[in-house]
Amino acid sequence: MRYWLLALNEDDFTEQQAYEVDSVEAAGSLPAGLAEGDEIALAGPRGVFALGRFDGTAVVYRRRLESPVESDELSEGWSEYLPDAWEALMRAMPVPERKGDWMVSLSMPIEASDRAEAVRQFWSYARSLGPAELPTFVAPYGRELEGTSFLLGEEHEQDPEED
Repeated sequence: MRYWLLALNEDDFTEQQAYEVDSVEAAGSLPAGLAEGDEIALAGPRGVFALGRFDGTAVVYRRRLESPVESDELSEGWSEYLPDAWEALMRAMPVPERKGDWMVSLSMPIEASDRAEAVRQFWSYARSLGPAELPTFVAPYGRELEGTSFLLGEEHEQDPEED
């Protein structure tokens, strides 16, 4: 088994952060020596954000991180990790957290003539603006006062004076 880093470009990274997907298609030319079962660290502009395993056509996610782990090797595309560097990356990873229940909400004021029209407009706005423009409020279930706003998987300040 070998260890690899796949650094995504900004657009591909944003797509991976916006939606829940099982894998990343291995686009472009694959490096010589890449084999099924090899371990892959997936990186975006700010560092390693996930771990996966190569299945022959794609990198299947095994674990996603809430905050990226910095990495020195972030030139876009594939690069091989030496075993010592891979072990150092694994030591830098945070301990996996136990899954919990979360309240996730998106609300916006909509002017409409009736409830059905308001719902149609809501889904039209949600589809056209998407996760890159619509901040979502996330809180631990039962502790809604601890909630924060997220945009594309990262905390996002809602106060317009803070931007």
